Amino acid sequence: MAQRTDKTVLFLCTGKYFRSRFAEIFFNSVAGKMGLSWRALSRGLALERGVRNVGLLAAPAIKSLEAMGVRVTAEFSRIPIQVTTDDLGKAHYIVALKEAEHLPLLLERFPNWLEKVEFWDVDDAPDALTLIEREVMDLTARLIGGGPRQEPSTQDVVAEEVDLKAKKKTSGKAAVVRVGRETKGRRGKGVTTVSDVPMDEAGLLELAAKLKQRCGTGGTVKDGRIEIQGDQRERLVALLEGMGYRVKRTGG
Repeated sequence: MAQRTDKTVLFLCTGKYFRSRFAEIFFNSVAGKMGLSWRALSRGLALERGVRNVGLLAAPAIKSLEAMGVRVTAEFSRIPIQVTTDDLGKAHYIVALKEAEHLPLLLERFPNWLEKVEFWDVDDAPDALTLIEREVMDLTARLIGGGPRQEPSTQDVVAEEVDLKAKKKTSGKAAVVRVGRETKGRRGKGVTTVSDVPMDEAGLLELAAKLKQRCGTGGTVKDGRIEIQGDQRERLVALLEGMGYRVKRTGG
């Protein structure tokens, strides 16, 4: 059996201490759960500007990843690595975390690679991790099904954070949703079900739309649960966990 060769996403920031390394580890966690043939790496564009940050991944990033159940001690403590032209040449997809910060560095040091770089707008700030999570989930959706990038607005990020905090406050802990598979009576065309989501009908319809987009397939809301066409269990578990839910798989 031939060994699978993964494609590479390369995340770039300045010192590779906080944003790009968090993006790398989070992307690899999501891609692994979804079974994607993609693997992320992270590199710094100017390590000399982050000499005080060499070593452990920033504590807030570690805390956020561990809260998601991601524990990769070796990657948390890895020393930052300076990007090279070889890294850029081998990457199938390149993301620079902050255009205003990283475009000048790329123009100065790697001008021949600009056309290959997608720029995000993630500041080195407290809300960076929330923005990176959203961008990574959007990126994985595009790698699966194509389509344009959905740029998150600050208003969307704040609204999502408030909504999630409200859910946790009401329940006392993160809500548990159930993801299952149903094929009976569907002539071989099964669906993946998402149930026990603590939302009203309007909320379920909005969530279903997001899940359909990120899975690249159709679906509906029926009898208080979401149905997504095909076997999307791994993808939906990763997507819902990325939104802050605890997820329990049901059935086979």
